[in-house]
Formats: sequence, C-alpha cells, structure tokens
Amino acid sequence: MQVVLSLRVGGLERVVLDLVQNASEEFRFIVCCLEEPGDWAGEAPHVVALNKKPGVDWRLFWKIARLARTEKVDVIHTHNSAAHIYGAIGGKLAGVKVLHTEHGKNLGEEARAFRLNRRAGRFTDLTVAVSEKIGREARDCEGVPADRLALVANGICVERFGLPRQATSRRVGTVGRLVREKNYPLLLRAVSAITNAELVFVGDGPLREELEREAGPEVQFLGQRADIAELLAGFDVFALSSSTEGMSIALLEAMAAACPIVVTAVGGNTELIQHEATGLVVPPDDAAALRAAIERLLTDRVLANRLGTAAREVARQRYSVTAMTQRYEELWRRLAA
Repeated sequence: MQVVLSLRVGGLERVVLDLVQNASEEFRFIVCCLEEPGDWAGEAPHVVALNKKPGVDWRLFWKIARLARTEKVDVIHTHNSAAHIYGAIGGKLAGVKVLHTEHGKNLGEEARAFRLNRRAGRFTDLTVAVSEKIGREARDCEGVPADRLALVANGICVERFGLPRQATSRRVGTVGRLVREKNYPLLLRAVSAITNAELVFVGDGPLREELEREAGPEVQFLGQRADIAELLAGFDVFALSSSTEGMSIALLEAMAAACPIVVTAVGGNTELIQHEATGLVVPPDDAAALRAAIERLLTDRVLANRLGTAAREVARQRYSVTAMTQRYEELWRRLAA
C-alpha cells in the first residue's frame, strides 16, 4: 500500500505512479490518498481517498489499519512526513511492515517534518532517502540507524524524452509547481536582465498570480501540460532556481531531454549535475550568478550542446525508472519476507 497525501501533479506523485505502473506482476498495489484523490488518480489501478480533516485526524490511523487488513497488505510504503506518521502508526496497529521514503521538505516546515519522522520512525522498519543530503538528515536529525537506512535515487522513463532538439530563439524554461521552494522570483529577476531572452513557466501552483504580476511580456505561463517532452525539446536552457530540493523529477526529465541546464547548489541538484560537465551550478539566491550562467549557455551553443548531451547520457545510465523500481522491489520483498 502506497500512502500519500494525494495524487496531485508533482514529482513525488510521479514516482509513486511510476512504481505501481512498472513493478513486476508479483506485486499488487493500492494507493491510499489521505486527502483527495488528485488529478493523477486515474493513472493508478486502485485508489482509496480517506478525506483527511484539517489538523490531526485521529480516525485515519484506524482507517489505514483496517484498509491494510482488508486488502491483505504485506508492506505499507509511505512518502514524506505527513503520510509517514499516519502510515507508520496504521501499520503498527495492523501488524504490517512499514517502508518510508523521504523525498524532501517544504521551506519553513523542516523542523516539523523532522519531528514527525522521528515519531513515526519508531514504527518504521526501513527508511529510504532519495538523495545523500536527505540521507544525512535522516541520520543526524531523525535518528534513523544506518542499518535501517537505504539510498534509492529517483528514476524516470528516460525513453519518453528522446525527442530531437529544436532550434529556438533564446528560450529559457522551467517545469515545476509554482511554490516558494522553487524561488521563481529569483529566476524572473535573472532572466529579465538578459537581452532578448524568453522565459517559460510550465506548471501551476499558489504563487502563479503573484509571479504573473511581477513578470514582463516576455514571460509565458503555460500551466499544467501533458506534453512536457515536446516542451523540453524546445528549451535552449532549463533553469532550476530552487532554495531547496530533494531529487527533482523535472531536472531528471530535462537531463533526459538533453537540455543545457543551470541549477542552484541545493539538495539533490549537485548530486545530479556536475558543474561544467553536465550543466552549470550556481550559488542559491544569487540572481547575478544565475543570470551569468544562463546567458553563457544561450551564447555558447557548443558548450550548451556538450553539457546537454552529457546530461542525457548520465540520465540514461543511472536514473531510469527500471533501475528505481527494481531497487524498491528488492526492499519490498525483504520486508514482506
């Protein structure tokens, strides 16, 4: 049983869907959404929504336990701290093994997430971190023992993003939810200082109206799109201006699409992108450095193409959805046994 807040559009949710869609036939899945099902619920074979009330909803612990017993669940697999506390206690009540994956934490909510994970950790058999940074946090801030901690990098369907690159006119693009963690005002400031550069936002979120007010006429907001591969093929530069990251699915997709990439040096970004080898890495919250790196790739197309090609090769070799799924299958089998 996969336990998530919802199957809304997002990187964590994409990982869950890829796992249930690509796992071998020996596994049967139910996806338990604590809140509403979400836009992507139709992509999962069996979804149950528990309609969580605001605050602590004590009913959910027992609902998850009953659901696990009814569905004869062998392993409960939770994703991020809110789902972790409900899934772990529900698993304890049902006598079911619990695997937790930590994908990342929202800005300003790190301390709360650490507390929830520490409490849930008492009922958790194995914790997975998607990046080395998150693994260090699990050890140092949440007290996860080394023998109950594993590192499993996110993976994507690399073959979806093998479209030919399209020649465009100085187009800078980014993909992600329009939330504080992505620090998109920084990207707006950086690109606005580049002559004849066009900026494209793909995704939606609570900060859209605020960003649209700040943006000039050269900025496009495309909202949620299903044609991400086609859009990435038309970006001259993919930029990620985040203040915090786990292991960004959007960044992995940009790598697979051979986009020339600029990222801030936070979280899993520096594990995925090697400066001057597979992209350019700049300090976080530094508009001048971000602008200079983007402008460099827009100007030096030989460098841009070399970095994009190298990034695609790394994505193919290390970050496929097949490799990710096989690693999780090993962990599910171990716990179920």
